[in-house]
Amino acid sequence: MAIASLKKGFGKPKLIKTTNNAWKAIPWTKVQRKIFKLQKSIFQAAKSGQNAKAKRLQRLLVKSYYARLLAVRL
Repeated sequence: MAIASLKKGFGKPKLIKTTNNAWKAIPWTKVQRKIFKLQKSIFQAAKSGQNAKAKRLQRLLVKSYYARLLAVRL
């Protein structure tokens, strides 16, 4: 019985197919455009001396879902 419970979780997961389809369905041009706009806003805020705004935008960029997607894109 212990052996059967160990083998229970093995096998080919069925989620790979849906994950792969979801990955391909991501609108990459939109992701790139949003991240570029955010980076541009950070640059403009830092250039104009608005350090608090630049720091806030940097924090937003780091926590952004789109930035994470773009960071791990193949």
